[in-house]
Amino acid sequence: MALSIFVLCMLVFIGGAANAQDDLSVLKTWKAHENAQNALYNLIASESYRFLDARDQTLAGIRSVDQYTSYTTAVHRKLDAAFGPLPAKTPLNVRVTGTIEREGIAVEKIVYESRPGFWVTGAVFKSPNAPGRLPAVLYVCGHTVDGFRSEAYQQVILNLARKGFLVFAIDPAGQGERLQYVDKEKGTSYVGGPTQEHSYAGLQYLFLGRTMAMVRLWDCIRAVDYLTARPDVDPQRIVVHGRSGGGTMSAFLGAMDTRIAAAAPECYITSFRRLLQSIGPQDAEQNLLGQISSGLDHGDFLVARDLKPTLVVTTTRDFFSIQGARETVTSLQAIPPVSASKSLSMVEDDSPHQSTLKNREAVYRFFLHTFGMQSNYTDETITPISPDLLRVTKTGQAVTSGSKTIHDLIAEDAVAILGKLQKNRMNTTEYASRIRGSASGLSGYRSPGTMKEPVFCGRFNREDYTIEKYILDGEDGLPLPVLLFVPTGGGRYPAILYVNPAGKQTGAEPGGQIEDFVRKGYCVCSPDLPGFGELAVDTNQGDSVIGGVSYNIIFGAQLIGRSITGIQASHIARACVFLKSLDCVVPERITGIGVGIAGPALLHAAVLDSHISALALIDSPVSWESAVTEERYDQTIGSTVVPSALTAYDLIDLFCVFAPGKVLVYNPVDCAAKSLPQKTCDRYTHMLDTFCGGGKNRFSVMSGTDSREALTGWLQNGTTEK
Repeated sequence: MALSIFVLCMLVFIGGAANAQDDLSVLKTWKAHENAQNALYNLIASESYRFLDARDQTLAGIRSVDQYTSYTTAVHRKLDAAFGPLPAKTPLNVRVTGTIEREGIAVEKIVYESRPGFWVTGAVFKSPNAPGRLPAVLYVCGHTVDGFRSEAYQQVILNLARKGFLVFAIDPAGQGERLQYVDKEKGTSYVGGPTQEHSYAGLQYLFLGRTMAMVRLWDCIRAVDYLTARPDVDPQRIVVHGRSGGGTMSAFLGAMDTRIAAAAPECYITSFRRLLQSIGPQDAEQNLLGQISSGLDHGDFLVARDLKPTLVVTTTRDFFSIQGARETVTSLQAIPPVSASKSLSMVEDDSPHQSTLKNREAVYRFFLHTFGMQSNYTDETITPISPDLLRVTKTGQAVTSGSKTIHDLIAEDAVAILGKLQKNRMNTTEYASRIRGSASGLSGYRSPGTMKEPVFCGRFNREDYTIEKYILDGEDGLPLPVLLFVPTGGGRYPAILYVNPAGKQTGAEPGGQIEDFVRKGYCVCSPDLPGFGELAVDTNQGDSVIGGVSYNIIFGAQLIGRSITGIQASHIARACVFLKSLDCVVPERITGIGVGIAGPALLHAAVLDSHISALALIDSPVSWESAVTEERYDQTIGSTVVPSALTAYDLIDLFCVFAPGKVLVYNPVDCAAKSLPQKTCDRYTHMLDTFCGGGKNRFSVMSGTDSREALTGWLQNGTTEK
């Protein structure tokens, strides 16, 4: 018995030693890279700082009215582009669904259509006997499920109404009675709370070059249209106010609508530098297209006010950095035209991200002073009105009461955009010549350029092959960990670049997929792309992680005019440069194999870089079309978004440009991660044959349950031509 126990212990020891020997991590023992989970975020932040430095230098150089005017003109132009195209104005079709009177305040419950069939729910609050045309406040609430009915928001709304203002409070899309992804049985959102509703829709819209910020802004612009048409509103005295998400919209509307006489954004304004250093970019509604790369910062929403009265309302313990708010306001107040006008002011209170008595009274005083009104600015304690009494729609949700959803708008906008894309495909020569440029520019792809020598991190042997560990030179100091599998026979081998979102070690176990490749005479390089494996984001940070990245990283890339797909493609190209430099590799024979959401990045790299001679995508999306035509999509696949891509190309078009390189698509999926029906596969194959002049592309679509066998057969049939 004692001997048996000894033998067992030795086997455990030996097995443990073998497992330790086969540890395929690369960065784990490197202090210099112990923050690797933030490497992708830091890359985006570093690039942002360069744009922000240039913007700050320009702003600091403004010393005259002419210089300031030139700067503000440029800001307006940039903001127009960054929000994305605004819809056409259509009839509001305003309906009053009920009236009540509580706490000495008359309330009209309102529905209007910011776009045809797309309802905005809200309520007008005012003193019932207020004479003449009143100054009006558009009140935009922050992220709460109740919308404007929240007690904290009602405290401000009712006080402003008591002080002589007509207040129009509206539900943002995704909040209150405007949930967009409604579980009709439960009456709740099936994607999550307000921020999830915003970001879920925001990712979909990005494919079309539209932003959730545009949707929110447009609702507010149409609310101002409604206010200017009311006989009891003075159209020259319309102001905007809101906190948190409402502070965001107050800043946006104040910048984009010249009818806003005064604006008081609360708990939002900071600076991108401090935002990136702290909590990072937030949900979709707060991020514009190429906002940072075009030279815009938070302060430019205030600049765009054109010296109209603006009060920045802050708290010192807000998660929106108070330091950023102070620096933003101080830098603008140092500009002579702003200093002379005294149009910009700031109030702060020692509090977390919330409304405070001091700040509420500062807002009341600011609006009253702006219009020379003599009312008392004291914050009164007023009993909030029951949310049930403030219900606007019959069912309590606009979507189940007859409204279109935001996805209906996305699908409607997609019709024209996808139709134009299909029309462009009819002129194959001209279209093909543009695709590479579009894919490179929109994705934010960067060619590798000159790279530092790779860092060799160790080697261990297996039967018939060795495994080597390297750290390659990534962008902005990002470490790119790779595993290199080399047959032991010596000589030069065709190579496979194998990219799996589950990490570089996936398939590297004895008897695994990578071993199949090596034993069939291939040198295999398996990297962890930014967002994958050792470079996946830290899941303990509280952000919603999708596909190894998070919303704030996806939107951070959007802010600098890039995409996670483009950044990953750039690092695939770096891995290819590494492979081509090796004595054991035949440089003209590199096959790229991508699994799942790694597929789009690999496809971009294959088209934008000349190193890859053949391409296989396994369980990957081959088109983004379904991301905008279908309401539900898989958020993991949504992380592959390239902003504005479908205005210029789709993934399927990249296959055409890769021609005549050999391509295998195995078990292709749509953007809901569901297998593509055969009819769709046939349509894509026909399109590729037509586009490429009749079968030159050698494009194969297969389905089955054994991708290993399919890959082996495909590789044995030859992948050398391009």
